[in-house]
Amino acid sequence: MERIVSIRNKRKGIEVTFESGSVLSLDRETAAMANLKSGQCLSAEQRDKLSAESGYKTCYDSALHFLSFRQRSEKELISHLVFKRGFKEDEVLRVVDKLRKLKLLDDKAFAEQWKTDRVRFKHKSRTMIQRELAQKGVNAHTIQHVTQTMDDEANAYAAGLKKAGQLRTQDYEEFYRKISGYLGRRGYSSDVVYAVIARLWKSRNKNREK
Repeated sequence: MERIVSIRNKRKGIEVTFESGSVLSLDRETAAMANLKSGQCLSAEQRDKLSAESGYKTCYDSALHFLSFRQRSEKELISHLVFKRGFKEDEVLRVVDKLRKLKLLDDKAFAEQWKTDRVRFKHKSRTMIQRELAQKGVNAHTIQHVTQTMDDEANAYAAGLKKAGQLRTQDYEEFYRKISGYLGRRGYSSDVVYAVIARLWKSRNKNREK
């Protein structure tokens, strides 16, 4: 057993100093729940339990803050907590398990939202979105399930239509070069690009004849 000689309020939490000179750092909520007082004696087991609970609580709060900006994959969250914030693996896994149960961490929902946003705002192809999701740590089965109904030609046409509106005076060679480059950088196959450009060029010429 060790006796507490001081309890100090620090910027990042509570600092508990023992008679031996050792220090126990706790978050404010854990310290308040423990109702610690100067002169109180704690066993090594009690100190370890308080330290573990405080570590978990701090890790959980950090995870919620990270998730507040946008949805994340499990891999993204774990990497952030372990490598950027320095939390212990057991703390992180406990937090991840809780967040899963609360539906605040769901790789399927994350992948669906990622796909929707990347098509709507970045006009990315199925292949490129699959690659990005794999890099985010989403498993292959989930990626396949989420992207299987994507229509690359329809998405490429919608993307190319906006670009074509900026190319009203170009000849076919320049028209083809700019749109193929635009769609190619977004991961569309050459077959899809060729078919879309043919449709866009035909549509442009029809509009000119009117």
